Amino acid sequence: MQQARLIFIALVLLAMCAGAGAEVKTDVTSPVQKAVDFKLPDQDGKMWTLSETLKDHKAVVLAFYPKDDTGV
Repeated sequence: MQQARLIFIALVLLAMCAGAGAEVKTDVTSPVQKAVDFKLPDQDGKMWTLSETLKDHKAVVLAFYPKDDTGV
């Protein structure tokens, strides 16, 4: 049983190492476009403006997931 566990761990580590060297594809030919400034509320009702947020932070991540069952 111990030997099977060690083999399983070795295979998982091997798979992780194999994926670590995978090439990331990027599209360097497309021009960089700035996002349009917008204002949206967060989950607590606080309003956020993109331009104001970028004054304090280098980047902003927007996550949209339409199938989150919020009922909206």
